Amino acid sequence: MSASEANIVAEGYDSAERWIDASTHDTSAIVLLCAGGREATDLLVEHDLDTLLAAHPDTNVVIVSDIDSPGTMVNALERGARGFVTMSLSLDVAIEAIRIVNVGGTFVPASGLLSARPAPASPTDQSEAGEGQSYFTERQLEIIACVRKGEPNKIIAHKLNMTESTVKVHIRNIMRKIKAKNRTEVAFLTNELLLPSETPPRQ
Repeated sequence: MSASEANIVAEGYDSAERWIDASTHDTSAIVLLCAGGREATDLLVEHDLDTLLAAHPDTNVVIVSDIDSPGTMVNALERGARGFVTMSLSLDVAIEAIRIVNVGGTFVPASGLLSARPAPASPTDQSEAGEGQSYFTERQLEIIACVRKGEPNKIIAHKLNMTESTVKVHIRNIMRKIKAKNRTEVAFLTNELLLPSETPPRQ
């Protein structure tokens, strides 16, 4: 990651306890807890994650594992992890996941999380009831287009000439409408609503 991304500085520790014992901790740091295999991943989530967050509750922790079980992902999130990155994802996606967590978001692979629960009715399905894209306001459609591009709230606010807090409110409302739990799900569940290159008109 450090070799491919100039803004990332990585430090390695062989255990959560070693990281905790380090003399200083940058509050903006993101901790990647890495393990391979079911047994090691379960131990990581149930012990190391709990240990680390008990010592530093505000730390942003991302689990990195070759396990893509929805149950494992949900367990990690419920215990306080801010993201779950599977080793099958590309390095570019992993870096984007870190960026999402860094700006206050939560990242879980959409394929793994969505398979754990029934998908809600998409806005396209609701068009049969006379709603369609009117299910969202034009401003929300603009924000969805930005979220689908992976743009953080600060960039969206600048681009659409609004405050970051207003962007957050819109995103919360969008997530509530389609029952999404994070920005990744917003992008996935609105796939049929907007093509990646589409940008709706402003109000």
